Amino acid sequence: MENMNSTLNFVDKSISSDREKQKQVEEQNEKYRLIAENTTDLISLIEVDGSFQYTSPSFEAILNYDISTIRHLNFFDMIHPDDQAMVNKEIRIFCKRKKTVRHIEIRIRDNKGDYTDIEASFSVIDKSSFSKNDLILVVMRDIRFRKIFEQKIYHLAFHDTLTNLPNRRSFMNELNREILDRKKMKTPSKMSVLFIDLDNFKSINDQWGHDVGDQVLIEAARIIKNAIRPSDLVGRVGGDEFIALLKDIKDEEDLKKYVNQIITKFNSPISISGQEYILTCSIGIATYPNDGISSRELIKNADDALYNVKNTGKNHYLIFNNKIKNESLERRLLENALRNAIKEEQFYLEYQPKLNISTKQLIGMEALVRWRHPELGTIPPGKFISLAEETGLIVPLGEWILRESCKQMKKWQEIGNQSLVISVNVSIRQLEDPNFIKTVEKILKETDLDPKWLEIEVTESVFMDVNDAASVLEEIRQLGIQISIDDFGTGYSSLSYLKHLPIDTLKVDASFIKDIHENEESKAIVKSVLTLAATLGLNVIAEGIETQEHVNELNKDGLLFGQGFYFSKPLNSQAFEEYLLKEVNA
Repeated sequence: MENMNSTLNFVDKSISSDREKQKQVEEQNEKYRLIAENTTDLISLIEVDGSFQYTSPSFEAILNYDISTIRHLNFFDMIHPDDQAMVNKEIRIFCKRKKTVRHIEIRIRDNKGDYTDIEASFSVIDKSSFSKNDLILVVMRDIRFRKIFEQKIYHLAFHDTLTNLPNRRSFMNELNREILDRKKMKTPSKMSVLFIDLDNFKSINDQWGHDVGDQVLIEAARIIKNAIRPSDLVGRVGGDEFIALLKDIKDEEDLKKYVNQIITKFNSPISISGQEYILTCSIGIATYPNDGISSRELIKNADDALYNVKNTGKNHYLIFNNKIKNESLERRLLENALRNAIKEEQFYLEYQPKLNISTKQLIGMEALVRWRHPELGTIPPGKFISLAEETGLIVPLGEWILRESCKQMKKWQEIGNQSLVISVNVSIRQLEDPNFIKTVEKILKETDLDPKWLEIEVTESVFMDVNDAASVLEEIRQLGIQISIDDFGTGYSSLSYLKHLPIDTLKVDASFIKDIHENEESKAIVKSVLTLAATLGLNVIAEGIETQEHVNELNKDGLLFGQGFYFSKPLNSQAFEEYLLKEVNA
C-alpha cells in the first residue's frame, strides 16, 4: 500500500510538472505572437524559392497587402528588378554559409505597385515541424522617411545654402572624378579650373548691407553658370569666391572664349529690385594636365594665378605660367624660414580646453602650434601650415608637435590630471608618410604616455586624398589611440561611409556653430550629425563656441562637448597649467 501511494504521488507530481511546462510554453508562444503582430517591422518566413510560410500583420499596414492573399505571392517577385540580382546573390551566399546577412537596402513593391525603401536582414531557420526544408527569416524595416531625410541633409551638406551651387567639397569630388577618368584615357582631353573672385564685393556689403550682398552673390552665381556650358560645373568656395570647371577644352582659344564671356557679362550692371550694382570679377586659371595632374595642384595654381590678377589691376584673367610659379618670392623666403625654424625649434604649443558644455567639466584639450620668429614675431598658423603641407615640412613639424604634446600631457598627469585626453591634428602628408606609425609608437614609448590619453584629429578629406586612409587609421587605433574627424560637416560624404571607418568622435565645424542660433540649415546639419553619431555610437564635439546663445542651442539639441572662446582661448603651457590647478582645486 505504501508503495502504491508513493507511485501515485510521483505520477501527480509528474503531471503537475508537465502542466506547468505546457503553461510556460503557451505563455511564451503568446508573447511571441504579441511581438510579431504588433511590431512595425515586416517579418516573414519564406522558403528558399521565395514562397511565403508566414507574414506579419505589418505587411497589411505598411504595404497594403491582404494577409490572406500575400501568401500566394513570391517574395522575390516583390523586389524591384534592379535589386533582384543583388538579393539573389546575397541569399545564395547566405544559404551556403548559413550566416546572418548584414543589413541590405532594397525596394519592395506594395499592393498598389509602388516601391518602398526597406532595410532587410536574413536568418536561417532549421527544419521545423511545419516544414521539411530550412526556412529563411526575413526582417525588413521601412526606411523611406529616413531616405528622404538623408537626401535633404545630403543636399544641404553638398550645396551652398545661399546660391544652391555645389560647395567646395562637392566641387572637389567632381574634379577628382574627372581627373581619374582622364588618367584612364589614352588621349585625355584638357580641362580648366577657374578661380573667380568678385572685385570690391566688400564695398557692396558695407554700403548696402548683407541682405543686398546676398542677392548680388545669387545673381553672380547665375551669371557665371549661364556664361559656360551645361556640362561644366560651377561651385561657390565661400564669401565672394567661386570656382568653375570647364570639362572639355580644345585649346587655349576655346578656353579664352568662355572666360571672356564671364568677364563681359560682369561688365554689365547687376540689377536687383530696380537698383543697379557695378561688379567686376578676376579669374585665375589652371589647365589639366599642363598646370597640374592632381586636384590640389590645379586649385593651388589657379589660386596663384588669381592672386597675380588681383595684384595687377583686377577685372581680368590670367592663365597659370612659369613666371607666376617662379616669382613667388615671399613663398620661397617663408619656406626657407620655415625650414630653419624647424631646425631651431622656434615653435611652441598652446592648448584650448574641451569641456562638457553643461557641467563645464574639463574633458581634455587641443594642442595648437604657434611660430615665434626671432625677427618677425609670432606668425599665425594660417601663414605657414598650408605651406608646410605643400612642401612636406609638415612631417618633421608634425612629429615635433606630437612629441611636445605627449611630453606635456605626461607632465600634467604627474601633477594630478589623470583623466584628460590631448588632441593633436595630423595632416594628410603625415598619414602618407610610410614611417608615421613607427614615429607615433616611438614617441609614446619615449614619453611613457598611455595611448588612451591621446587623440588624433584628421579632416574628412584624408579619406579621399590618402590611399588606404582607413587602414592607416585602423593601425593607429589598434595602438589604443582615439581618432576624431575634424571640421566634420564641411565635406560630408555619403552618410553611410562613417560606419566603416575606425573613428571615435565627430568634430562639428565652427562654420555651423557661429550662426546655429539663427540659421535653420546649420541647425539641421548639426542635428543630423548628432542623430548619425548616436546611431553609430560616436561622440560629437562642437568647435567655435563663442556665445551663451551657442551653448543654449547646442544643449537643446543634446550636444555634450565643445570648445571655443566662450570657455577659453588657447593658452600657453604655463597658463594652461594654472587653469588645470584651478580645475583640481575647484
